[in-house]
Amino acid sequence: MVTTAQLVFGAYLLGVLLVGVYASRFTEHTPTDFYIANRSVGTVVLALTLAATVLSAFTVFGIGADASTVGLGTFSFLAIAAVFYTLFFSTVGVALAGIGRDRGILTPSEYIRERYDSRLAGTLYLGVTGVFMIALIAGQLIGGGVALEVLLDIPFRPAVLLMAVFMLVYIHIAGYRGVVWSDAIQSTVLFGVLAAVVGYVVLSLDSTAIATDAAAETEGLFDIVGPADVWSPLYVITIAIAFAFGVPGYPHNIQRYFSAADPDVMRKSGFLFAAVAIPIYLFGALLGVWSVGIIPEPENVDYVIPLVVQELLSPVVFGVVMAGAVAAIMSTADSVALTMSSMLSRDIYREFVDPEASERRQVRVTQALLVALVTLAVGLALVQPAGIFDLVAFAVVGFATTSAPVFLGVYWGRGTAVGATASLVAGPGLTILLFLEVIPGSVTMGTHYGFVGVLVAYSVFVAVSLATSTPADDTVAGHSRRFWNRAD
Repeated sequence: MVTTAQLVFGAYLLGVLLVGVYASRFTEHTPTDFYIANRSVGTVVLALTLAATVLSAFTVFGIGADASTVGLGTFSFLAIAAVFYTLFFSTVGVALAGIGRDRGILTPSEYIRERYDSRLAGTLYLGVTGVFMIALIAGQLIGGGVALEVLLDIPFRPAVLLMAVFMLVYIHIAGYRGVVWSDAIQSTVLFGVLAAVVGYVVLSLDSTAIATDAAAETEGLFDIVGPADVWSPLYVITIAIAFAFGVPGYPHNIQRYFSAADPDVMRKSGFLFAAVAIPIYLFGALLGVWSVGIIPEPENVDYVIPLVVQELLSPVVFGVVMAGAVAAIMSTADSVALTMSSMLSRDIYREFVDPEASERRQVRVTQALLVALVTLAVGLALVQPAGIFDLVAFAVVGFATTSAPVFLGVYWGRGTAVGATASLVAGPGLTILLFLEVIPGSVTMGTHYGFVGVLVAYSVFVAVSLATSTPADDTVAGHSRRFWNRAD
């Protein structure tokens, strides 16, 4: 028997699909349009698509799970990181928006190749980030599949396949425009629903009593360091820094910078992003700690926020929350899939296989690669090599270790192709070895392992660049900006 929540969930996804169908009416089968919507994305939509991509499964599932077990300190790290994201969006993002428009650049690996005048550096960037992108897509699909199985009684395998097919359809027909329009809806719904649930607890229930019960159930839940002393100042700062370099360094976020209507739009979007994301993080953390007072012993701690909604509100609201959560998951996965397939098409197929490929041919290759990449991610998700949060955190810090050639390359003219190549080997390599515990975690001395990877990646980039020759002056000048120069 179909439940009310399942009906609402299905109706919501159908609505998002119809947005994609409508967006397809405006989509042109050229790389510039299919990859970045002809650089036409405005301030509000760009801010909301950045929020949807950043928030992903972690917002509805991860924040609640962390806050309910290790305390409200979860929000401290997320809020600090969000401020850092805004600074990166409003500096590096603005610079890349201008460079992309001036040089006709569409993908992150294309920027690396042109900035360092090196096919090797561009190809290596694509290959290394590809590892983390596949992990991120698989992590999102695992999270959505498990959530649908546990909360809506949709079996895991069909749930994963449903999400994959759904993504492929609206990306295939609408490209980037369909992705960002659906993202804008999903961010708005997620913000509205979580705000409404928090408002209901505060205005209609006794939130003080709920918090008191939660504090009595888990001592130290509302302390900054948390009940298990996880959120020490050193750990908070280092994980925030690792995430701050990782999230703005997502290849799919870099591609969003290129899609801005102009650099000023990118700047405004960066600040608007914070106004959306920080409250959502707070709502998720509050619902997580309150859940301890509402559902002291949940069947699965990963899903405390949906379970609180199910406990307090109607099946319709629960269905909307689940739909919004799964849509947020897909908004990240579809962005990653589109960016990776576009890099493979433009920077591998066009560069090495068929340099004379027409624009329509490049788009068709992108569409074919989308199917292949999503199929690979589905296979990995069905195997479930690790939990969603381990995979997602690994991907985020992995992206952080690939960001030095981009972030420093934008502002530091001394950066070289050899430095970029060495950084892309050393930082991600160390991070992978720490994640797999080939290198013991004790070497990080209480810091997050991603922070160590970022430190090594940036140090190697600077050291090797200083010891090697730079590209031609006109190449560097055309692909970099002065940090304090606001003229774009």
